[in-house]
Amino acid sequence: MIYMFDTDTVSFFMKDNPKEIRKKVAKHDKDNFCISAITCAELMFGLKKNYSEKLDFWLNEVLDRFRVISFDDASSIIYGEIRATLEKSGNPLDNMDMLIAASALAEKAILVSHNVKHFSKVKDLKVEDWSK
Repeated sequence: MIYMFDTDTVSFFMKDNPKEIRKKVAKHDKDNFCISAITCAELMFGLKKNYSEKLDFWLNEVLDRFRVISFDDASSIIYGEIRATLEKSGNPLDNMDMLIAASALAEKAILVSHNVKHFSKVKDLKVEDWSK
């Protein structure tokens, strides 16, 4: 099983709060984890906006541990479908979240996020909250 971490989960992992996330990561092979290039971009923005050596260290730790999945053609097609469906229903998500959801669906990954209710709007997306 492949697990893709949402930006909030990466943040929890970096802060080691809650501790359950690192415990669950330790139970799986390193190859079972990834982040979307979109999450990577959000993390880089956070680092550049509020630079600290500690944040820089932990971001590099995350990038060493988790594969970064490119946003490719398949992700683009899925993003278009998600956005069109959610806009037609009058229930859209933030664009970055739809891009992350599309990445997870294209990778056939379970998205690990604290925002389960938020991402439940995306059809067929499997979401787990490891912060509990």
